[in-house]
Amino acid sequence: MASMSYDAVCLGNHEFDDGPEGLVPFLVEMQEANVTVLGTNLNTSTEPLFENASITLPKSKVYTYSGIKVALLGVVTTETITIARPGGVQILPEAHSINAEIENLKKDNVSVFILVSHVGFDVDQTLAEQCPDLDLIVGGHTNTFLYTGPPPVKVKPEAPYPFVHNRTDGTRCLIVQDYRFGMFLGLLQLEISETGNIIRWSGNPILLSQNLTEDQTMLNNLEPYKKIVEAAVNKVVGSTKVLLEANGKLCRYKECNSVNLMADAFFDYYANRNSSVPEAWSIVNAAVVNGGIARDSIEQKPNVTLGGLLGAMPYDSDLVVMNISGYNLQQMFEYSVENFTWYPDLNGKFLQVSGARVAYNFSLPNGCRIVSLKILCANCSVPVYEDVIANKTYSIVTTSFIANGGDGFKFDKSVTKRNDGVSALDVYAQYFTKMSPIKTPEEGRVIVQDLPPRPNATTTAEPTTNGTTMVMARNDWRSMRRDYIW
Repeated sequence: MASMSYDAVCLGNHEFDDGPEGLVPFLVEMQEANVTVLGTNLNTSTEPLFENASITLPKSKVYTYSGIKVALLGVVTTETITIARPGGVQILPEAHSINAEIENLKKDNVSVFILVSHVGFDVDQTLAEQCPDLDLIVGGHTNTFLYTGPPPVKVKPEAPYPFVHNRTDGTRCLIVQDYRFGMFLGLLQLEISETGNIIRWSGNPILLSQNLTEDQTMLNNLEPYKKIVEAAVNKVVGSTKVLLEANGKLCRYKECNSVNLMADAFFDYYANRNSSVPEAWSIVNAAVVNGGIARDSIEQKPNVTLGGLLGAMPYDSDLVVMNISGYNLQQMFEYSVENFTWYPDLNGKFLQVSGARVAYNFSLPNGCRIVSLKILCANCSVPVYEDVIANKTYSIVTTSFIANGGDGFKFDKSVTKRNDGVSALDVYAQYFTKMSPIKTPEEGRVIVQDLPPRPNATTTAEPTTNGTTMVMARNDWRSMRRDYIW
């Protein structure tokens, strides 16, 4: 990031996936690279690992251009509290944190305020309204594609670039995002008046196609790692005769065969261990995995590489065996379908299974949506599906992400957990090779009734105001001071 001349960034929820113990080493490297990590809505003083490493995250950073002070602020979604592992780091309400810092900055005659956010396009619009001094929001989290005019690829823009939020008081705030996976480089060029108002702008995301010349310095920096990474990701691990679906976040609201396969792999790994119970065929009853574990589909092909598996499951975890009562298991499944909503984003907590069968009715209230929940017997010689009994104890395999509270799952002290340090990705890859060619179906493991219909909308949230875009030629600018690139 230092080689790419980043000035400042904000954290996203995935930076907290491995807890403070995983985040702090990254922040140390960012300090050494002289890249500012903004934490406008973070209180890190309550996390000892930050203090031990002498890590502090500034709430803002101020630049001066032609006598005008411009402040950068950065916030991460408060959803991180439930979907990741922030540990002792306090994640505070975004709007209040932004407005409080802006009031402090005004005392130092700062007149332009730019927010780098990881909260999602819908929340960006809310912040644009609730934070009346913000001039520009550079957003993320929802990977929203904004573009003015016909796009260069077959991806439908959700709004113009930039999206203009017109406030009720007559002021406005620009909002930009540049989609996902480094496909585009956001480019926004601003003209700012002497009074600190953005008066003109132009730009669009730049498609990073093969038509662009690669930067030789960056290529040289990456060369030592290139052969190692290429050899690993290009290694063929198996084949699949079926499409393993995950695109469109469908694993977050229905059964999907891509996570069926992952759950089968985790279940198989532990079912193959010898049990101390006579005649028991398995040491675990089932595998239970969050739908958010899957990202990309794997197409039908004779040669599936490790890179393809990484695209399908990019975030590794350890496998954890939990001994859990039937009551707590039922509560776990009820939580996974609680407060279901299509927008602002589908929640990754929707559970997929191997060795279990569950049916939900979404017309029923929270906490009462399970119509049926069955699980394989383990201490038996013939595996059969049995109703989950509240006072009976079951052994399930899941990921450390779930076991440690990811996606908001909570377990009381009666639930015991054993982590053997086994990589979920390694187990998945080994099973993929073992079972190739893959033929994993959808087979009624998770049945969903009366799911709320998806609203007819072209964006992740309906714009709160009508958006308009102003574009001007570069040679018409009179007081352009800097090209901002995101």
